[in-house]
Amino acid sequence: MKAVRRFGFMLWVLLIGIIIGYFGVLSAVLIFCPLMMLWFMLWDEKKFRQAERKRNQSYYHDHDFYHYEQ
Repeated sequence: MKAVRRFGFMLWVLLIGIIIGYFGVLSAVLIFCPLMMLWFMLWDEKKFRQAERKRNQSYYHDHDFYHYEQ
C-alpha cells in the first residue's frame, strides 16, 4: 500500500508541474488554492468527527448506564 501511495504522490507532483508549466504560476495558484483549502477543511472535519466519536465512546465506557447493582 505504501508503494501505491508513493506512486500516486509522484503522479500528483507530475500533474501539478505540467499544469504550472502550461498555465503559469498565477493561474495554477488560482486553480489549486481553492482545491487545497477544500481538501484541508474536509480533512479537519474528518479529524473532528473522529475525535468526537472517540470522546463519546470513552464517555459511555466510563459511565456505564446499563450497569445495575443487585
